[in-house]
Amino acid sequence: MFILDKFFQTEPEHSAKACGSGSLEVLSTPCLIAFMENTAFDYCQRQLSKEKTTVGTFIQVEHLAATRIGKTIHIVITHVIENGRQFEFTIEAYDGSILIGRGTHTRAVVNIERFLNKLT
Repeated sequence: MFILDKFFQTEPEHSAKACGSGSLEVLSTPCLIAFMENTAFDYCQRQLSKEKTTVGTFIQVEHLAATRIGKTIHIVITHVIENGRQFEFTIEAYDGSILIGRGTHTRAVVNIERFLNKLT
């Protein structure tokens, strides 16, 4: 069972070699994490008014298997807890039927204008 899912086509710029996290032309861990965060972000935005957004505050991911560039990755939110101003997610990533990653991710709700005004 899933709450929300998205598909991402892996491109050459998603490789470990291209993003500097390794020397191979395989899906990089940073890009796998970005796909997971993007799926969680989309879930949150559907729940919020236009003056609010979320920012990532925590992520813990296991990258379990390599994926060739050109493959489609399926990101699945399997569990979400809405706790006040936070969303806590359990997320899995698949290459076909193969589990390639799993983790937890937390996002905090912020007022966009106030958040940006606090930046130095």
